[in-house]
Amino acid sequence: MTVNYKQYESEKAAFLKKHSWIDCSTSPMDEYGRYHKEYICEDGSIWYEVMGPEMVSEVVEIKKAQVKVEVKMFRTEFWSSDDSSSKYYYEQF
Repeated sequence: MTVNYKQYESEKAAFLKKHSWIDCSTSPMDEYGRYHKEYICEDGSIWYEVMGPEMVSEVVEIKKAQVKVEVKMFRTEFWSSDDSSSKYYYEQF
């Protein structure tokens, strides 16, 4: 499921407040420009994020013509110990 920035921030803030966030661990960046974060909470709950670049292909309309474009985006995948279903937030790279 893809969400917008506001939804991502809202879910993250609610989770961290509910479980009393105490620490954040960030991995080194890999050879593809990806890294991950784990937000650890007092009760053992964890918020996970995997971030990095991704090429995205879409068909857009330009001057009434359908055109396939490929754009480099920055993708954040996130899930938590409360909900293991991945969600995605995209922004301009």
